[in-house]
Amino acid sequence: MQGGQVKTVVSVAILLVGLVLTVITVSSASSTDSSSGIIIDFGDYEVSYSAQDESLSPIDALENACGALGYELQTSGSDVLSIDGRSNTSEKTWSLYVVESGSTEWTSLSSATSVKLSDYTAVCYGYCGADDEPAPAVDETGYSIYGHDAPSRIVSLAPSCTETICAVGGLDSIVATDQYSDYPSEVPERQSSGEIAIVGGFTNPSYEKVLQQSPDLVVCISTQNAHLQMAEKLRAVGIRVLVLDGGESIDAVLDNIYMTGVVLENAEGAAEVADTISGQITEVSNIVDTYDFKWEKRVMVALSAVQSPWVSGSGTYVSDVMSLICVSNIYDSEAGWVQVNAETIIKYNPEVIIVVSSDYEATQEDYDSMLASMSEQWKGTDAYKNGNIYLFTGEAADCASRAGPRVAELTELLARAIHGEAFSDGVVLPKYVGDDYTDYLTIARSVSA
Repeated sequence: MQGGQVKTVVSVAILLVGLVLTVITVSSASSTDSSSGIIIDFGDYEVSYSAQDESLSPIDALENACGALGYELQTSGSDVLSIDGRSNTSEKTWSLYVVESGSTEWTSLSSATSVKLSDYTAVCYGYCGADDEPAPAVDETGYSIYGHDAPSRIVSLAPSCTETICAVGGLDSIVATDQYSDYPSEVPERQSSGEIAIVGGFTNPSYEKVLQQSPDLVVCISTQNAHLQMAEKLRAVGIRVLVLDGGESIDAVLDNIYMTGVVLENAEGAAEVADTISGQITEVSNIVDTYDFKWEKRVMVALSAVQSPWVSGSGTYVSDVMSLICVSNIYDSEAGWVQVNAETIIKYNPEVIIVVSSDYEATQEDYDSMLASMSEQWKGTDAYKNGNIYLFTGEAADCASRAGPRVAELTELLARAIHGEAFSDGVVLPKYVGDDYTDYLTIARSVSA
């Protein structure tokens, strides 16, 4: 098996294994940290945290925090009217939110006087609209992301985690990764020099090798059973773990960036990164949205060109991107990444097909070989007949298979493949793109804190 083929098998495995393995949830309230501080969330990842005596009530802790941070506070009893000039309006008001022990979700709390900080894993005053809630304060297993020292020895167990850590300025703190982390380029360079160790594969990290690195933080994802088992074992011996969302949506990716920044004590930088990525996505979406399309194109994103491929259904990172660029995902009725019957391909008849695979090189010869290998069902689609089949391989495939900071780049790639006519800059995306995919992007660029 050639190097490109190996890489594809690994990429597909990384996407799919988390979908079939059972996620371990938090087992008890005693496994999470109780709050020893108060969070003030102004919205859009503008957040302040202040350590406080855990025996205080939330409102008393808020008064102390505002005094320490220099925020003007206006209250009426236990109700908050204004913080730092942000006053209650018909659209946004200050409310008290808590995360119960053993939970990962915010709950609105009406009273701030009969409880104390230690009753909850996280306590926050958030300036939110009716359908909003504060930025996340606990990881995917219910552990607080606040109130800890910045790590200096980080182990990453997934390529998406490695990219996220680097995006928020943590490259120099990484001492080890899984064997498939290879972006940004400094990571494989440091792996080759021995500065960054390898602790195993994505699905089978070695507990012993992780311990050998003496980490003060291990970062992993919630959709991988082996990672959750690793987190439980590491926490049992006093090692801090940050469990990120598997990245089934753009919002989850942005939250992962923010949470990682908080843990690395670079929340402000992480917020800037998230804001930049969000802005790039919005710019691409607006270009497509303002173009005069008569219909949403029917699209299939597949992980190979075999007769019955695995495809992106709803509730996936790729599908969420597709929803922003005037696309009808033909497998939106399916949940997650799913293997489909070949007969449904011709039934749903995609107008554009995106193949995400490193089984091929980004060459005309390999692209033609892929087309020639397709089954009758694929060849019967409008996408095949009209020449609207794209191959994302190499770095472009990684961009599409890793739910991380390159989400804006994926958004522009897909938009240019599916709606190239909407862009007036003269850039034409070829039918196959690989490591050179950024040459065809004019809006989305990799960002770091």
